[in-house]
Amino acid sequence: MMKGILSLVMGVLLFAGAFVAQPSQASGFVVEIGDRPYYTHGEWYSNHGYRWCWRAGHWRYYHHHREWIHGHYTHCH
Repeated sequence: MMKGILSLVMGVLLFAGAFVAQPSQASGFVVEIGDRPYYTHGEWYSNHGYRWCWRAGHWRYYHHHREWIHGHYTHCH
């Protein structure tokens, strides 16, 4: 039993180690889960005379189902 658990733990560690990038092998690939607080412009920005404000992601109910609405920029009022 103990030998099986030890083999499983070692297998998981070896598998996980294959995905750890070494500094010399690092590329520009990033995986993010969830919304960032702001995307490219920060909390607000101005473009062609309009002020755009960041609206954070949130949950809403739509037809009795919970749905995630991603954050986005919208006109400020």
